[in-house]
Amino acid sequence: MAQPHFRPRTGILTVAALLVLTGCGGSAISGGQDDRSGSLKIGVIVPLTGPVSATGTALRRGFELGVKKVNDNGGVNGTKVEYVVVDDAGNPATSTQLARRLIQQDKVSIIFGTITGDTAEAVARVADDAKVPFGTAILGDTERCFPYQWGFGETTRQMLTPTIPELIKKYGKKVAIVGSDYNYPRFYAGVAKDLVKQSGGAIVAEEYSPLGQADWQPVITRLKDAKPDVALSMVVGADAVTFSQQASQFGLLTPGLGFEGAPLDTDYYPALSALVDGRTHTVRWTDRLDDAESRTFVADYRAAHDFDAPIPEVAGNAYFGIQFLLAAARKADGLEGPAINTEIGRLTFDSPLGKGTRFESANHRLQADMLEVTIKPGGAYEVSKKLGRIPDTTPKTGCA
Repeated sequence: MAQPHFRPRTGILTVAALLVLTGCGGSAISGGQDDRSGSLKIGVIVPLTGPVSATGTALRRGFELGVKKVNDNGGVNGTKVEYVVVDDAGNPATSTQLARRLIQQDKVSIIFGTITGDTAEAVARVADDAKVPFGTAILGDTERCFPYQWGFGETTRQMLTPTIPELIKKYGKKVAIVGSDYNYPRFYAGVAKDLVKQSGGAIVAEEYSPLGQADWQPVITRLKDAKPDVALSMVVGADAVTFSQQASQFGLLTPGLGFEGAPLDTDYYPALSALVDGRTHTVRWTDRLDDAESRTFVADYRAAHDFDAPIPEVAGNAYFGIQFLLAAARKADGLEGPAINTEIGRLTFDSPLGKGTRFESANHRLQADMLEVTIKPGGAYEVSKKLGRIPDTTPKTGCA
């Protein structure tokens, strides 16, 4: 979920300095409004430093272009949208602190961002207590749901439901799982186990390692000894590159092994190109999607950031996701959180993520289209199959 070749923009202000950036004119904000009756302000919490900073940077860039598009078209009911960006460095305690500060001091009406599942849950708790809507663009989901949290990224089931049966059919029934050791990879593994069993396969190995792992050889040896036909990897951040490179070096990751998961994301392509070329991957959005809105976004992203690598999917999810939230805000009676939150739950929205996308009330996850892409040399994630709507109506505790 992060791309090591990215670097955060120079001049970004860190949480240590307790400063933020505003989306209106680039000036620093030292205080907040007394109420939310003025302009619509969004608080953006992303890791701009730390092990998943590259993905945080991509999310921020997509978000900013989405807000720019809305503002260029008149804003929300004639008012320009403002935003405040803060760096949580991927730390849940910091995420909690910043969410409280954005709500209490900066008087934001919406919160957007975070990357890892534990930071998303930390922010969701604060946002829920304050009745401020919170949108995420990250792939995957957590076990809990909150009434004020909304996920635009594809869920684990939306990713794996079409994928696991095909991998087992093509490569074989023995499946190994490896992940970073925090809550989301373990949740991913639980969903994967159910789908593997339903598809007639068996889990032959399961391994987790803390973020920052440098020597993967012991883990890879245990995985290799299990003789899997398929490996599902939710190793994230810079570790995704280290693990994949060592898995190839020590003979686990071969062309004959089915391989799916985070390391196939566009974020990692510049570092892993030779290891993932030719493989298929299930995604919600790709920069090779051939429609006018996506092409415009891709051109704007490349021009704004002098960027020629594959555009991370999280940037596309953020770009279209924030437009969804702001479309709901247009329909709300005022800028208060409960009013906006009600409209988010009601809204259907057309974008390259699908016609009539909407949130499932049972889990607050976006019901949108999915794609199978084939990774081509040079980093083209070409659409090889349009999978259509992959529904995920699995209830989660706490949504009501």
